Parts: sequence; C-alpha cells; structure tokens
Amino acid sequence: MVSSRSITAVKKRLQILFVICLVIGIGLRCTNAAHKVYWHDEVYTTIRVLGYSGTAVETQLLQEPVVSAADIQVFQSFPDPRRWSDTWAALVSHPEHPPLFYLLERIWVGIFTPSVTSFRSLAVVFGLGLLPLTYWMGRQLWRDHWVGLIATCLMAVSPVQLLYAQEAREYSLWACLILLANGCLLKAMRVSGRYSSDAIVVRSPKHVMLSQWGLYGVSVILMLYTTLLSALVIIAHGLYVLISGSRQHWQRWAMALGGAMLAFVPWIIVLLNNRAKLDSATDWTSFRQPLGYLLKLWGLHLSSTVIDLGLPLASLYTYVAPLLVLILVLMALGQLLLVTSLSTMAFCIVMLMVPALGLVLPDLINGGQLSVSTRYFMPSLLTITLILAGWIRQLLLSDRGFYRIWGQGILALLLAVGLVSGTLSAVSFTWWNKNIDYHVNTMGTVIRQTERPLVLSPLNATGLGSTISLSYAVAPDTAFVVFKPGRIPEIPAGYSDYFLLNANEEILDAIAAKTGRSVVLAGGDYPLWRLE
Repeated sequence: MVSSRSITAVKKRLQILFVICLVIGIGLRCTNAAHKVYWHDEVYTTIRVLGYSGTAVETQLLQEPVVSAADIQVFQSFPDPRRWSDTWAALVSHPEHPPLFYLLERIWVGIFTPSVTSFRSLAVVFGLGLLPLTYWMGRQLWRDHWVGLIATCLMAVSPVQLLYAQEAREYSLWACLILLANGCLLKAMRVSGRYSSDAIVVRSPKHVMLSQWGLYGVSVILMLYTTLLSALVIIAHGLYVLISGSRQHWQRWAMALGGAMLAFVPWIIVLLNNRAKLDSATDWTSFRQPLGYLLKLWGLHLSSTVIDLGLPLASLYTYVAPLLVLILVLMALGQLLLVTSLSTMAFCIVMLMVPALGLVLPDLINGGQLSVSTRYFMPSLLTITLILAGWIRQLLLSDRGFYRIWGQGILALLLAVGLVSGTLSAVSFTWWNKNIDYHVNTMGTVIRQTERPLVLSPLNATGLGSTISLSYAVAPDTAFVVFKPGRIPEIPAGYSDYFLLNANEEILDAIAAKTGRSVVLAGGDYPLWRLE
C-alpha cells in the first residue's frame, strides 16, 4: 500500500515536471536566437536558398576596390528578380546537401523576408517539433506513457538539441525525421505481426499494415532528402529488422526501402552528374587528425546530450564529463538488459552503435575527420536520451523505495545540468558549434572600437563565409577589401585602422612587404591582425 501511494506521488510529480520542462525547453529554444554569431555554414545556407552561388558572389565583390559591410550583406537578400530556378541551380551545385531543408527555407523566408531571425526561426520550429516527436517515440519504443514524459523532459533541456534548434542548418529537421522514421519502423513491424500472451499471431488488417510501411517509406524519403548521412540510419534499421523481425518483416522493409530509393533517384542523378563538386566539397573529411584529438571530441559528442559547459578542449572537463556520462549510459544499458525485451534492447543498441561506428571506423581505418562533427552523430545522441529515459522510468516506478529515490536523484541531476548548460549557451553570443567563426563577435567589437576601419579579407576556402559572418558584427559602413590569396591588392589610404582577417603566413608576409608595416595580432587568440 505504501509503495502504491509512493508510485502515485511520483507519477503526479512527473506530470508537473513535464509541463515545467516543456515551458523551459520552448523558452531556451527561442532565447537569443537572432543575436548569436551567424557563422560560415549558415551564411552559405542563405546564399544558396536565395539563389546565389559562392563563386558569383566572390566575382562581384572582387570587382570593387572597396565594399562596405552593407554592400556585402546585399547577398543575404533576394536578388531582383527572385527565381526558384536560381535557388535550384545553387542547390544542385552543392550536391552534398540534399535540398529538402533548403527548399523549405526558401518558402519560409519568402513569406517572412530574409533575415537572421527568419532563417533561424524555421530551425526553431523543428526544434520545438522534436519535443512531441520524442514523447511519441518514447511510447513506440517502450510502450509506456511515462517513458515518453521522461524522454521529453530530457530532450527539452538537452544541450546539443538546443544548439541545433537555433542554427539555420538542416540538423534540427533531421532530428525530427530520425525519430519519425524510428517510430514508423517500430509501428510497422508491430502491426505486421505481433504475438499475444498465448503466442498466437495477431495481425492488423492488410490496409493498415500497408499504410504503416508506406509511412515508414515516406519518412525514409524525407530523411534522405535532408542529409546523405541518413544512410547510416537506414543501415541501422536494416540490421534491426534482420535481428528482430521475421522473413515477412524483412521483405516489407526491403520493399519500403526500395520505394524510398526509387524516389531518391533524382538526387542520385544530381550526385553522379556533379561528382567532382561532391568530392571537392567533402575533401575536408579526409584530412588526418591525431587519435588523441579525435578521442576527446568523441567523448564530448557523447556528453553533449546531457551536459555542455562550453569549456576549452584542454580543460579537465573534456576528460571527466564524457567519462561520467559514459558510465551512466552503460549502467542504464546493463540494468535495462535485465528487465526489457530483447527486441527493444536490440533497437536501442543498434541505433546507438551503428551510426556512430559508421563515422568513427572510417576515420580510424583510413584516416580522416568526418567524426569530428557532433551534428553527424545525431541518431546516436537521440538514442542516448531514449535509453536514459527508459532506465529512469524503471527506477522511478519501482516497488523498491531505494530505486525510486535513486531514479529521482538521477533525473533531477540530468535536468539540472541540462538546464545550466542550456542557459549558458542561450545567453552566450557564440558557442563551439560556430566553429571557425567562434570569435566573430569579439573581432567585431575590436573593429567597432576604431574610428574609420578597413578590413582586408582574403577569399580562401572559407573566406567568403567568414567575411559575410563578420559583416554582421561590424558597423554597416565598415570598409572591406576582399582579394584572392596570391593577388595582394592596392590598399587605399585614408583609414584610421587597418585589419587583416583569417590570413596565413604567406599572406601576412606579403601584406607586410607591400605596405611596409608590421602585422601583429589585434588582441587575443583569434585570426585578426592589425597593421601598425
């Protein structure tokens, strides 16, 4: 009787906690979204969606000896006339990014006009949509309402999900579609044939079964048209069906996948016709990184689901936080294996390991850095949340008082560190996911403190994106001279201060020789130099 009353009290607290976390999650996703660094990759989202090509933008900027920040941002607005054909041509020229998210952005900003706010707000919408999908997926996987509530609470304050819910990229959409595809697969397998307690096969009507597999096929199509990395999710699904399903399940899955691949043929043709551009755009993934560096990042990928304090890579946090989260996940898996069906655990383990190994193993075997990007691990990160939710549910609703206390403590800790992490990133103007443009706001502040600055900006591999990113952080009339490396331009006189952005040693030496000035760092550990 005491146990029953205690469990009832826990359930009531969970319902209240669910509402609180939902409100907090919505608030964090909508806080400060327009004021964070609009970094290189987001700039290129804008360029392609609006129908420009990077090469054409560079060509136009190079034609002018001096351009202002306002002139540079012209390419962040619709051209005149605005044409869908230009957007499509820009997307086809970058086949590494399938078009679904970008076409949705084109519709979205066509309604609200292009701006940092409008481009990011679509990602915010998908970030919010992730919360009900998490609840639904929790119910599909664990067949339990309370797991859905706990998973939603964890997802609401998950630091990595908060970051990508505020970035004008496809990854918040991908997170939604991963959960949708996962849930559709589980539901399709369930209606195709399930067993009662008497071991008698119970089948749903044929039209229901076909519709569920059809929905799964549609979700796979949407995933593929969002990112090519969805292939890792499909492989994980196939392995799960092979392990847990019957021959009929395997056949129906293959048919659904075949239909999805047929629908993806148009983009496969684009990939084949633009193979050289694809190889060029993904060449960065082949650059070798030290194993120790990769190990640190893999650990931080894992821990970012639960905690992300944004501390330097060399800090003690890099070693401690991932280890603690790993121990927590292993404890969850170990206990769940004892009390959960093999089919459910197979799904959890396959969805956790297969996408991650698909990124890690190529870097270990061939050398490369595909696995340095946290966003590419999205399928595994989502699965960690579901695993932790299933484990915490077992603890919270246990007949044993110690387990209930233990479960409440773990849930409170996870929500607390998630809330702290999410608050820190929400109120910050930059975070590690801004990558090469992490210091843009700091550099903008240094430049704005001068009376009449001129910024020299080489158009190297990432130069255009970083230049446009910086243009958001300086005064609109700030002067820029853009140039190709190896073609040092004439530097006009009449400016109070001269700055050089993102230069290598060769450019630094060439600028110093041409101007007769010394080139020194403008301040801290960021790629901005001052001519003195």
